[in-house]
Amino acid sequence: MCKSRSDALPASSVASRSRRSSATTTTTSSSSSSRPGPASSSISGSTASAASSSSSSLAAARASLPDPPVLYPFHELAAATNNFLAKRAPASTYWPCTLRGHHAALFQLRRDTNKKPLLAATARYHHTSLAPLLGACLAGPHLYIAYELPPGAATLSACLRSPRNPNFTALRTWLSRVQVAADVAQGLEYIHHHAGAVHGRVSSSTVLVSDPGLRARLTHMGAAQLAGTDDEEEPSREADVRAFGLLLLELLSGEQAATYRVRSVVETAAAALASGRVRSWVDRRLGDSFPQAVAERLLEVGLRCACACASTEEEERPPPPPPPEMTWVAGKISKAYLDSRAWDHTLQRPQADLSSVSLAPR
Repeated sequence: MCKSRSDALPASSVASRSRRSSATTTTTSSSSSSRPGPASSSISGSTASAASSSSSSLAAARASLPDPPVLYPFHELAAATNNFLAKRAPASTYWPCTLRGHHAALFQLRRDTNKKPLLAATARYHHTSLAPLLGACLAGPHLYIAYELPPGAATLSACLRSPRNPNFTALRTWLSRVQVAADVAQGLEYIHHHAGAVHGRVSSSTVLVSDPGLRARLTHMGAAQLAGTDDEEEPSREADVRAFGLLLLELLSGEQAATYRVRSVVETAAAALASGRVRSWVDRRLGDSFPQAVAERLLEVGLRCACACASTEEEERPPPPPPPEMTWVAGKISKAYLDSRAWDHTLQRPQADLSSVSLAPR
């Protein structure tokens, strides 16, 4: 009977061969595991890339956040405004100055008590239609509030009425005025329904207008709570809506909606709407270039917001309805802006093709 080859070999030879085989297998597996393959290299590279991208994104997000407001010492404000002898902005109530490298609009308000916690809460509100709060200063009976001032910015009051030239206005197009109204409406909507607060000082002197695009930003956010108010009416959402209605009528007519002229502005607007003479009521400096249907809708919104200011002491006249919510108002203004853009687009005539026109003398 033939024996197998393994049976013919001595036992010591078989054991030695087995040991060499196992050692070779172990060495091969360990060397293969110590060398990274293509898959492991790709995974480690992608992980490092993702970590680097996440770090850069986080750094960019942190850099985009606004600086926290600071409490300025009074001597710093005095130095920035030449002891408050510097000229204030034309037709405005603020000092343009530079505070710690930032262009600022510095407002002076009267305060009653120490409200630092409320100032810190006000600083948490951020919206594109709200001017960023740089800081404040509590000095004696006054509260100084500094807001970011874009280059070339001016108050809405100064943009509408130039003290040197009554026939000039920076808002000389219909679309620019509707854009300002939309910005202010969206800012108030954020304050009422997202920040859970009120403004309390809505007027053409607390709105900053700047390039590019003549965009508007509200200042004095929370100033009514921080410094009180001289008005008899307490700050509330209803008061903000009524003040916005007057601001909208001021934008449409160009007339100042001061306290002593409130009723006349509202009454002339209501008379123009009732008689169908809206086109003659709108600011003539617009050159009679605006969509009348949109102007009538905006006039209705302005009157509905400011309706409480048009009430009289006559007993036979019914009380005015309550002003609407800013969510409704902002929606109406946004729709009017879109319609105004569509109207403005129809007026843009295409440039004639002059490539085939000969400029040679004939």
